[in-house]
Amino acid sequence: MKRSTVTVGSVLALLAGLVVGTSQSNAATPPPAPGLAAAVSAADMAAASGLDVLAKGPDESYVRQQVTPWVDNLYSVAYERTYRGLPVVGGSAAVLADGNGTVRAAQSATDLRIDVPVKPTVGKDAAENVSRGQLKVVEKVDSRRLVVRVREGSANLAWETVLIGNTETAPSRLHVFVDARSGQVLDSYDDVKGGTGTSQWNGPNPLTITTSGSAGNYKMTDLTRPGLSCSDYSGGVFTKATDTWGNGNATSKETGCVDALWAAQKEWNMLRDWLGRNGHNGSGGSWPVRVGLPAINAYWTGSQIQIGHNQSNQWIASMDVVGHEFGHGIDQFTPGGAGSEAGLGEGTGDIFGALTEAYTNEPSPYDRPDYLVGETVNLVGSGPIRNMYNPSQISNNPNCYSASIPGTETHAAAGPLNHWFYLLAEGTNPGGGKPSSPTCNNTQLTGTGIQTAGKIFYGGMLLKTSGMTYKKYRTATLKSAKALDSTCGLFNKTKAAWNAVSVPAQPGDPTCP
Repeated sequence: MKRSTVTVGSVLALLAGLVVGTSQSNAATPPPAPGLAAAVSAADMAAASGLDVLAKGPDESYVRQQVTPWVDNLYSVAYERTYRGLPVVGGSAAVLADGNGTVRAAQSATDLRIDVPVKPTVGKDAAENVSRGQLKVVEKVDSRRLVVRVREGSANLAWETVLIGNTETAPSRLHVFVDARSGQVLDSYDDVKGGTGTSQWNGPNPLTITTSGSAGNYKMTDLTRPGLSCSDYSGGVFTKATDTWGNGNATSKETGCVDALWAAQKEWNMLRDWLGRNGHNGSGGSWPVRVGLPAINAYWTGSQIQIGHNQSNQWIASMDVVGHEFGHGIDQFTPGGAGSEAGLGEGTGDIFGALTEAYTNEPSPYDRPDYLVGETVNLVGSGPIRNMYNPSQISNNPNCYSASIPGTETHAAAGPLNHWFYLLAEGTNPGGGKPSSPTCNNTQLTGTGIQTAGKIFYGGMLLKTSGMTYKKYRTATLKSAKALDSTCGLFNKTKAAWNAVSVPAQPGDPTCP
C-alpha cells in the first residue's frame, strides 16, 4: 500500500516554520500570509496525486521541503522525491500555486519511473575511499548517505559523500556519487562557485551601512539582516570604538568590508522591494562575508562569501562582485539547488549583480548599472570579464545556445543566459544610452524593463528543480511569465528572448493564452 508523505491536514501546523524568519530568537512569530494555507494545500494535493509533470511510480513519493512566498499572492512549494524511503537526488519538483488554492504551474526534474534495487553491495566506507580520490586535499567528510541518483535519464543506487577541502586552485565542498552496486564514480558537483567582478569604492561617500553595537564597541554585524557580517579573512568580525569604517583605500580589508556590507544590504533591499524575497536565503536570513582571500578571485563556499583581490591587490568587494556571489547563494537556496548545466550558475550570479546595480543606481565613476561584469577592476589587465548584451565581445564567449554549451567552460557558458536576460530586460535597441544587442535569429525585440525581467527570472528559479538546464529554464520562465501576466504580453517577450538566443521550444513549454 502506497502512503503519501504530503497530507492536507499537516499544512497549517508546518507553515510558520517553513516560511517565517525572524531577526531575534525571541521575536514573536508573525501570522501566516493570507492565502498561504490554500496554496500549500493545493500544491500538496497535486504532488500526492501525481498531477501532470509530477507523475511518479508506485514506490515514489514527494516530501515537501520549502515554501517561498512570491508576488501577487503566489507561492512556490518545493519537493524532494523519495523512492522506497531513499532520497532521489536529481528528482526534485516545484509547484507554483496561488492563495485561492489553484495550481498555476509545476515543474519536475525528471519523468523517469524509478525501478532500482535498494540494497548496496558496496559499503559506505569503500565508497568514501573512492570519493576521496576526486579531491586533491580532503580536510573532512561532511556527510555520507545512501540515495538514488537520477541523471541523464537513468537511475542508480549510490552513496553520496560530501567532502570539504581544496582543489588545485580553490576551496571545495564536493558532492561525489559512487554507484552502490559497482563502486564506480557516477558523477560529482561542487557547492563552491568562483567568480570575479569590479572592485571600486561605492558612493558617493560617505556611505551609510548598518552595523551593530554601541559607543566604544561597534561591530560589522547587521542584526537587521540576520547572518550578515563582514570579517577579516584571517581573523574575526571587524570591531571598532567608533562607528566609522574604512579609509577609502581599496587595499584595506576594512574598506573592502564597507563595500561588501553596502552592496549586500542593497541587494537584500532589492530582493525585498523588486522580487518579493525575504532575505538572501528566502527565510529572513543572510550569510557572512570574509575579505582577504589570498587569490585573484571571489567565492561562494556554500555558507559564506570570500572576497579576494585584483592584480593591484585591491579587494574586489564592490556592487557586481558582491551581488554575483550572493547570487550563487540565492541559487543554492531556491528549489532544486545549484547543481545545474554549465553557465547557469554564473549567469544567475551575473543577473543578480546587474539587478543590484540597477536597484542601487550609483552614478559614475562608481559601479553604475551597465550589464558589464568587472568593468572597472581590470582584474588581470584585460578590462571587463563578461558582457551581458554581447557576450562574444569578451574572449568570444557564445551569444547563442548550442549543443556544445554543456561542455563549455562554466563562465563562458553563461553567455546565452546573460544575453537572454539583457534582451528580455532591454530589447535589441533600447536607446537612452544603453547598448544595442544582436540576436541569433535576426529578430528585433522590445524589453520589459530590468525589474520585470528580474521577476520573470526569479519566478523561474522558484520552479527550479535539480539538474537544471537551459531548456528547462526556458520552460520554467515561460510558466513564470504566464503566472505574472494573464494577457500573455510578458510570456511572448520571454519566449521571443529565448528564441533570440537559440534555446529551442520544449515539449513542456506552456502556451498562452
